Amino acid sequence: MRILFISYLLTFFSCVNKLEDINFNSSGDNLGDFAQNIELSYYLKGNLEFKLIAPEMNQLSEINTFPNGIDVYVYNNKLDTIATISADYAIQNKIQHTVEVSRNVILINSEMEQLNTEQLFWNSETKKIYTDDFVTINTKNQIIMGFGFEADQYFSTYTLSNITGTIYL
Repeated sequence: MRILFISYLLTFFSCVNKLEDINFNSSGDNLGDFAQNIELSYYLKGNLEFKLIAPEMNQLSEINTFPNGIDVYVYNNKLDTIATISADYAIQNKIQHTVEVSRNVILINSEMEQLNTEQLFWNSETKKIYTDDFVTINTKNQIIMGFGFEADQYFSTYTLSNITGTIYL
């Protein structure tokens, strides 16, 4: 539901204002909507929950793509940033309630622990972040490498299924 709401807000707030910027499709095919320079703030129960910033979005009926990447900032009730995520590409599947981010994915939590990977998923129904790909997690005391990562949506608690190496700092 949250992803659907975000999609509607993105479309509503990202409309092109200049008539000369509008590209009309004379064939009548619905190729979807396009938006540039998106900055979306999502509120839950009157509190800012997260902000999404993206240079471009393509919207179809069931899929939104962010071909030039996204930056997401997650906030607590005091408006402290508790997590950030950036990636070079993202795709939102409204039917499956998932967002997939890929290529140079960086996830940072409030403890300044940083996850790096090439593909990561967020399920808005389960409120879980996960991947089966290789990940590197940098903490204050160690670098952990492995496959199979799962965390809560704030990256405050997490597990790795298959740790392949740990370097103590």
